[in-house]
Amino acid sequence: MRLRAIIVLGAACCALGLGGCGGEELSGPPDIRLGRDECVHCGMSIVEDRFSCAMLVLEQGRPEHALFDDIGDMLDHERAHPELVVEKRFVHDFNTRAWHEAQGCTFTYAESVHTPMGSGLAAFADEASARAQAEKAGGRVLTYEQLVAFRIAWRIERYGK
Repeated sequence: MRLRAIIVLGAACCALGLGGCGGEELSGPPDIRLGRDECVHCGMSIVEDRFSCAMLVLEQGRPEHALFDDIGDMLDHERAHPELVVEKRFVHDFNTRAWHEAQGCTFTYAESVHTPMGSGLAAFADEASARAQAEKAGGRVLTYEQLVAFRIAWRIERYGK
């Protein structure tokens, strides 16, 4: 009887231990390995942290990070893949390089700002910094919602799609 109790207790402990082997579920921004990770949209190496960004998407019910080298690529990828279930979008602040959720940021578009894929888009955690950058670079300031619409119009004007 005692041996049976030990076996049952051991099996229960193993089951609990195995349940935790999957690690913690992703919920925040990724750790991007500059020069090693690739953009899922264009396949280029991500080498510039201030323009890199990410989406937290559900793949078969599990959260996964999709990494991008340019904000324009993230927007284009999401538009090209309407089946994606996007939980969150993360961008780096242009000045501090800290991660922030995209929906809470202010963005700038300026042709004079050289981004990895030429989008000219940069993210800022605060509107004042975005306005200062837009003035300096001769660009415009956009909320996230305005950014999405702007990028769609930009692609249609440039590529007809």
